Formats: sequence, C-alpha cells, structure tokens
Amino acid sequence: MGFGLRWRMWMKWCISTPSMSVLINGSPSGGFVIERGLLEGDPLSLFLFNLAVECLSRCFEKAVDLNMVRGIGFGNDEVHVSHLQYADDTILFLEPKMEYLVNSKRILRCFEMVSSLRINFHKPCMVKIGKKRIGEDDWAPVLKCKEAKLPIPYLGMPFGGRPRPKGFWNSVMERIQKRLAH
Repeated sequence: MGFGLRWRMWMKWCISTPSMSVLINGSPSGGFVIERGLLEGDPLSLFLFNLAVECLSRCFEKAVDLNMVRGIGFGNDEVHVSHLQYADDTILFLEPKMEYLVNSKRILRCFEMVSSLRINFHKPCMVKIGKKRIGEDDWAPVLKCKEAKLPIPYLGMPFGGRPRPKGFWNSVMERIQKRLAH
C-alpha cells in the first residue's frame, strides 16, 4: 500500500515487542511481558485492522474486475456495488448466481489465511432481494449461515424494508427511550 520500510519496521516492532510499560505521571513504570501482539483497545490495533480490511476490499474489487463476482446495480445510473464495509462489518451485494457466492466465500477464506483474522461464519445471514431465482434456496447452506428477511438490524438500525410505516422505527425508539431513562 506504499508504506516505507521504516514505517513497516515500526509496525512490526510494535506488534512483536514482548514487553510494555505504562506512563504514570509522565514517568515509565517497570516493563511487563505481554503474551502476544497488541492488546485489545490499543489505538494502533484499530489502525492496523483497517489496513487489513482494506486488503479485503481490494480483493473484492479485483474479483469484480475479473468477473468472478458481480455486485447489484442501484439507481438509474446502474451503479454497481459488490460490498460495503464499516468497522468490522462487511455486507456483500451479489447478483443471484452460485458462482459469485462460491467465489466470495473463497475470497473470505483466503483473507482469513493471509491475515490471520477470523471470519465469523455463524454471524452472517443471507437476505434475498427481488424475485426468486432457481437454485437460490441453496445459498444459505453454502455460507453455513441463516436466512433472514428485510428489514435486518445493521449497526443498531433497521436496514432495508419500507421506512415510512410508523411501526418500522419502533425498535429504534424503544432503545433511545431506554438509554434516556438511565
């Protein structure tokens, strides 16, 4: 991604350093050993994670270029979207073709092996949008995930569905009211 050797060496050192110390009133404490890598909550871990998932994004972009995966067209301009990422969530938008699903799973597995990050295949769900197609029922077992219907919760908000009816926003309003009550 264009990072210089010095920067890459700093990152390697930060991840592989076997001990750390804490500043107390501006003075370092005695060092202590950590078991491996960065600790959860370390500001550097979020940055490095974003670099890793950028690689996943580029893999999907390359797969689209090679016609291994095809996203879904939106709007009059037919803007094609194959994936969206936010923090540690990725949404795949695929045309209903088994080949695209299998290739997407291969990309995810390769990403796991290369990055040493684990993809939770029990968390995802598959949502059918539009008309039913032949063979579509076989998709959820290929990903070993559950099937869901729109709207689905995403980042605490309902995703998909029709937002105009009053009942659509009830779950969001209930959560806001509970937080305000505390």
